[in-house]
Amino acid sequence: MAMTVSQVCETAAQCMEHLCTHSWHGYTQAGGTPGRWGDGEGDCTVTVYGKDYKLAQGDRDCSSAMISIYKAVLGIQVNATYTGNMKAGFLATGLFKWHPAGSGYRPVRGDICLNEKNHTAMCLGGGKLGEFSIAENGSIYGKTGDQTGKESQIRAYYDYPWDGFLHYKGGKDASPQKPASGKAKPPEPKYRVYTKEDGWLGWMTGLKCSDGCGDNYAGVRGHFIRNVQIKNLGAAGWFRLTMTKQGLLGKNQQNKDLSDYVIGIAIYFDTPEPEKTGYYEAKYRVSPKGKGYLKWEYDDKDGGAGDDQNGIDRLQLILEKVEKDL
Repeated sequence: MAMTVSQVCETAAQCMEHLCTHSWHGYTQAGGTPGRWGDGEGDCTVTVYGKDYKLAQGDRDCSSAMISIYKAVLGIQVNATYTGNMKAGFLATGLFKWHPAGSGYRPVRGDICLNEKNHTAMCLGGGKLGEFSIAENGSIYGKTGDQTGKESQIRAYYDYPWDGFLHYKGGKDASPQKPASGKAKPPEPKYRVYTKEDGWLGWMTGLKCSDGCGDNYAGVRGHFIRNVQIKNLGAAGWFRLTMTKQGLLGKNQQNKDLSDYVIGIAIYFDTPEPEKTGYYEAKYRVSPKGKGYLKWEYDDKDGGAGDDQNGIDRLQLILEKVEKDL
């Protein structure tokens, strides 16, 4: 069965999220192998809607990332090689529509943001975009792989400025992208925390606990949180702990040194089926031990929750709908 417009856009976005978060994929403009089309040593597999898509291991630059993703997703040839001929190449397939900047069009998840002279990136929805930026040494050539974590990255949406946006519209028989009804809601994240005194506490869903504790938060007042587990954050969702001794841990990494305790947490929610529900983001806050709650945080927009000094003893996590989709 052919995919709908929204499914193609979602698949492309998840492929871009893989390229931006996996350490195998850094930045280069080098030709040949290894080069900007991969390292020639194999493929990464990204599974979306039960189907596997193959993306070459290794590096990209901003334009080869966009081109290779839609080649993999659509299984067609896109006659484009760099930002300067991307617009013509994508439009020549008959499957994309060009929306000039200033036309009032708001880019959606899976759209290609294009400055024809200099740069391109992919809109990921929820105020985010993914892009390949620069090699680890500050040049356009570097070692294979992402040495800095920012050679390819997901970041807040910005205007480069863009000349316009390439939106996949499908062919004549493509199913249209339907607006989200707003009636459905994605699965609520489940979370729990560990303290030295209490061990693992019960799972929380939103502000409700599963074991009848009666509290609207995860934790125990006055007991340092030393570990956190979170489920249902979506395919590319993640959380990240900052510890008082170890510093910043990796995404979704558990704390193995339980003599250490958490002083900060960042959470990012990746909406599983935004075409059905609209976009949501993680809304969360913490309280430093013995103090009141700090302000609400939204995804990783402000670096996360915590004051980076005091250990935390309570965590609240809910979802909030994103009304404006850039």
